[in-house]
Amino acid sequence: MTSTARFLLVWLLCSCPLWSKPYRFLIVISDQWNDPSTYMVEGNSQFATVAGLLKTWGLPFDILRLDQQRLDNYHLLDREGQPRYGTIIWIANPDAAESRDLKLLDTLVRDDGVNLVALGDAVRTPEIASLTGVAHLSEYALIENLRIAREHFITRELKGREQEFLGRGGRRRGDKVSVMGATVLATRGPLPFLTIREFAKGGRVVWLDAHRPSDQMRIQVVRDLFKRCLVWAQRYTLYAEYPKSIVMEMHDMGTSDKTFLPYWHYRTLSEAEIRTAIIEPLKRRDAVLTQVVNTGFVDRKTQRVLNPWEQTKVLDELDGKTIHDYSSTKRGLDAGQREGVFEIQSHGWTHMLPDLDSPPGPFWNAPLDGVATLGWDNEFSDRIRKQEIPAVTQKLHMERSIEYLQQDFGVTPLFIRPGGGEFSPTWVNHTGRIAAQLGFGLTRLATLYYLGRDRVIALGLVPQIGWAYDKQPSSTEVPWTVDGPVFLAFHDRDVAMDKSAVERLLDEIGDGVRYMTAGEYCAYLHAEVERDTAEADRLSLAVSYDDHYCRYFASHASTWTLHLSDEMRNSLKAPEKQAVFIPKGLGRHIVRIDARGVAVQPAKKQQAR
Repeated sequence: MTSTARFLLVWLLCSCPLWSKPYRFLIVISDQWNDPSTYMVEGNSQFATVAGLLKTWGLPFDILRLDQQRLDNYHLLDREGQPRYGTIIWIANPDAAESRDLKLLDTLVRDDGVNLVALGDAVRTPEIASLTGVAHLSEYALIENLRIAREHFITRELKGREQEFLGRGGRRRGDKVSVMGATVLATRGPLPFLTIREFAKGGRVVWLDAHRPSDQMRIQVVRDLFKRCLVWAQRYTLYAEYPKSIVMEMHDMGTSDKTFLPYWHYRTLSEAEIRTAIIEPLKRRDAVLTQVVNTGFVDRKTQRVLNPWEQTKVLDELDGKTIHDYSSTKRGLDAGQREGVFEIQSHGWTHMLPDLDSPPGPFWNAPLDGVATLGWDNEFSDRIRKQEIPAVTQKLHMERSIEYLQQDFGVTPLFIRPGGGEFSPTWVNHTGRIAAQLGFGLTRLATLYYLGRDRVIALGLVPQIGWAYDKQPSSTEVPWTVDGPVFLAFHDRDVAMDKSAVERLLDEIGDGVRYMTAGEYCAYLHAEVERDTAEADRLSLAVSYDDHYCRYFASHASTWTLHLSDEMRNSLKAPEKQAVFIPKGLGRHIVRIDARGVAVQPAKKQQAR
């Protein structure tokens, strides 16, 4: 190469902005997607974990599955022949990927500057090994923790946390590799754990030994390293963080089972009790509570589903003397909603099986010390008959819940928590899939699920815990993670049994907590972030909030974290991480970043529909 040509090449590379690549990630898998319809992502695979992480972080991504798609120009280039993705995350099963033509991947990374982050045994695939500069030798199992081999942007926050990898001890598996041109940033003992490589035309490659079979991405320190790998490769990211954040759910307002179940027996709360025992403690702590409510009262006398809020003098079946006043409960819920400390969401319609007549029923006149106690209080899975609830029946119950919550509280629910925690898991009857089709944006089944028109994704790393009035959790026992809010559930029963329950719970959780609602978390999950290409001379991103899933942001501001690689922050003379505050309002907000700082152009006010 002549000196003139070399000068032109250097000039071209230097004149190309660091943010010029598309701001979108591509997860490449092979045969790990259990759903052939390519809609539901769930299970305990590394693929499900990575997809859940990108979703809860708010990073835009697509998925390419090599068992059904080709990795070619048709899928990876846009109409102008440019790459559609800035960074590719490679977690394809090497055995399933070996017969695929991966020549385009080599061209994208070496010649077009697309970045690659490969995990674990992905380097068994020859093309991936060639790009990463490491070759797979074997698996291993060692008791070694992590060690920093070289100071670098990616390992900067690892310092002091190396012992977190093994946790309480034992051994963990890994992938032994030989290095053929990569730079080792972290090791386990003498063996490489994290390597990087850079190509002349801008492509950056990372190999992170997050062992695939044991899904080591579930380890917090590995997740944090993975996030920094993505930032370094892409050179910038805008993501959501949830430090010491919690979503509190109270269950069962409106249900009838408390009037006839001997093991769940208590008087429904009155307006005065709701005000003094729940609303006031929440206000003092500036806290909020998600109330998952049932709007169908299953009445054994009339054998019908009634409006619970019209039941003013319900005589308790168990003791024959307690009077339940559900209209007073409704006034308390309304008060909490007006005070801004309650968010009303769905607990289903009835909290009872749809079929109360078939054997071992009928339930309506079954003895309260016999058949009536067998588990009729599960709406979306039939534990008594050991069968699922048909999709059409679940759909009807969810539609009734939506209809009556709109009538009773003026809200359209976005979060649904099936009563009793029971749900139907097969694809045809999957409770989460049905809820997504009806417009719910979030559910909590065995784990949290993102529900969207695009896909349903299990958020298995978002913690969930239960609490009761006779337990005393402390803030140190709550499984805080920056990757999502902790969902903590309890019941109206806890307040009925102990009027100080909510006050004590808030005291035990402690100070410095970010209280969120299910609606707020849903809004972050459904936000759309993309490059704003209108201005090529600066880094500009668009954050869009729709008027359905993101409606929480119509009246509340939101906060994102802008994270820049060292090269990017030096170029922009900006800090590595900074909070980006977006004012309340729906629509497309523009976030501009340059040497003068971060400027947010709010979305134009939308016309009422």
